Amino acid sequence: MKTKDTKVGNKFPHAFVLLFFLIVLVGLLTYIIPAGSFIRDKSGSVIPGTFKYLSEQSLVTPFEIIQSIPNAYVNASPLLIMILLIGSAIRVFDSTGAINTAIIALSKKLGKAGDKIVLAGISLFFMILGGFPGMLEAAIPFAPLCIGIALLLNYDALVGIFISLVPISLGWSAGPTNPWTTGIGQNIAGIKMFSGFKFRLLVWLIFFILQIAFILYYTNKIKKDPTKSIVYGMDTSHLKINKPKGKFTFRDSLILLVFAATIFIVVYGALNLNFGLSQMSAIYIIGAIIGGLVAKYKPGKIADEMLEGAKVILVGAGAAGLARAISVVMNQGNIADTIVYNISESLKGTSPYINSALMMGIQSLINFLIPSGSGQAYATLPIMIPVAEIINVSKQTAILAYQFGDGLSNILYPTVGTLVAFLMYAKISFNKWLKFILPFAIIIYTVAIVFMLIATAINFS
Repeated sequence: MKTKDTKVGNKFPHAFVLLFFLIVLVGLLTYIIPAGSFIRDKSGSVIPGTFKYLSEQSLVTPFEIIQSIPNAYVNASPLLIMILLIGSAIRVFDSTGAINTAIIALSKKLGKAGDKIVLAGISLFFMILGGFPGMLEAAIPFAPLCIGIALLLNYDALVGIFISLVPISLGWSAGPTNPWTTGIGQNIAGIKMFSGFKFRLLVWLIFFILQIAFILYYTNKIKKDPTKSIVYGMDTSHLKINKPKGKFTFRDSLILLVFAATIFIVVYGALNLNFGLSQMSAIYIIGAIIGGLVAKYKPGKIADEMLEGAKVILVGAGAAGLARAISVVMNQGNIADTIVYNISESLKGTSPYINSALMMGIQSLINFLIPSGSGQAYATLPIMIPVAEIINVSKQTAILAYQFGDGLSNILYPTVGTLVAFLMYAKISFNKWLKFILPFAIIIYTVAIVFMLIATAINFS
């Protein structure tokens, strides 16, 4: 989309400034919220009924608040290194022009529906990544590629963010076989791993249809009238767009084959071979080298492109690391368990239908403070599952409430590193994003509540 040079989104604080403010705010809360803690078992799960308020406040000093930032980067270093390495590898493939050349060729061949099929295909890819291997942060390195594709198709940067960030978050929320939410949750609950698969798959499918319908509505609107774009007038000169080289060649097809094989091996390894961050990063590096050689790049050219990719995605990795400091401060101040305990206590005594929806809402609130799927599971589910049984809500329904609360809010919160990473790369302010995403968030939350009520009605198990 061609844009004019105007100021867009300067009314809202810089994302890093906002995150810093939230870190300081949480530090101040350690002086207000009583410190408390649960006893935890060897897996890190809290033991219900063991919560106690501590005799003294665990005050986090101003210096310790600042110190939480480097501590957060140290704690998150494996993830940040993965983001940088995968971003570097993707840059090599993107720089060849093969991806964009293929997209334009496919779009033209498919006619009027070409652009829509491309957007749907990309969204499907990220829905799969989120729902089955559970690779939420894997979307970050794809930010330059997806935003570049959206701009190449004459849409805006918001479209590029949506087709990657939103489907991977929705897939993560539905989580038919997401090991980090469904898997851990069911393990904590002591029920069969990935049981309830058909119901979760139905949720996954409905979520996919809804997000496709929304983005196609938005793209149709801005195609007819570019001024309807929420970021109309945004300067996109800072975004790297590798324009098509011309005709799609046999070499291009080989490069795409290497790229697809790289992603397939990573996903297969994550699902079947227990691949960790280092193994996934290594596969991407190998794929980038092979792809570069197929493109007839000299070794120095491959290295230059990888460095360029790291530079482009550095701001996103930085945002993901900074967001972790909030959890560091909360844990140091011993207020996370206090918040979880008091919220769980408020659930007792109302209708199972109301409680199932409230459980989802509570998990959404907790995700603002603990934006980690596994971390939130270990902190909340050992409490929420026994509470669910007391209020006549099944264990599976309690886990579903946690999945929805954890995953859907990932598209809304400035404490979620993945979202902030995309916005920082595109240089889109948080208020512009909220204006864009809120209508969809209302739709998807409404549908999620309906699913919670259905799960309660059928005693989902």
